[in-house]
Amino acid sequence: MAKKKMTTKVVLLDSKAELPVRAHETDTGYDIKFIGFEKIVGDVIFFKTGLSIQPPPGHYFEVVPRSSISKLPLELANSVGIIDEHYRGEIMVPVRVTHSVMGTDPKNVSFPNGIVRMFNSRPSTMAGVAQLVLQRKPVMFQMILRQRLDSDFTQVSELDDTERGDGGFGSTDS
Repeated sequence: MAKKKMTTKVVLLDSKAELPVRAHETDTGYDIKFIGFEKIVGDVIFFKTGLSIQPPPGHYFEVVPRSSISKLPLELANSVGIIDEHYRGEIMVPVRVTHSVMGTDPKNVSFPNGIVRMFNSRPSTMAGVAQLVLQRKPVMFQMILRQRLDSDFTQVSELDDTERGDGGFGSTDS
C-alpha cells in the first residue's frame, strides 16, 4: 500500500539555507542544517537554520537531536522544539553546551583551557564553540512530522481506578 505524502511549504530565508532532507527514504526525521547563530545566553547558543515552514493542516514538527549528538558535550536546551501549524518565524535551535566549567562565567570571557573539547579542539569562548559547530557538524538536529490530536477536557470528581493508582516515580519497579 502506498503511503500518503504530506506537503510542507518552506521559505529559505537565507542564501545558505537548505531544505530539510532525509538521509534514507525510510528515515523518520528530516535533517536540518545550522547556518549561523543568533545569540548566546549563558550556556545556550541559539542556532539559525534560515528556514520558515508551514506544516500541513492538523500537523506540527518536533525538533529533536540526531543520535550522534550523544558524542558531543551538547544538548537541545528545551528538550523538544515544537513548530506549531501557525508559526511562521525562522526555526531556531537552542543548544546547551554541557561541561563542568559551564555556568561559571556569565560575561563569557575567555576560558584559558577551553570550555569543552570537541573535534580535537578546545574553543575558549561560547562563540568559539558556535563557530566550531558550524564548521564541523552543522547537522545535529532533525524535524519529525507529527499529527496534532485535539482533546476536550472534562472536570470530574474522581478518575477510574487502576492497578498502579497514584504510585509516583519508580512505583512500577518496587
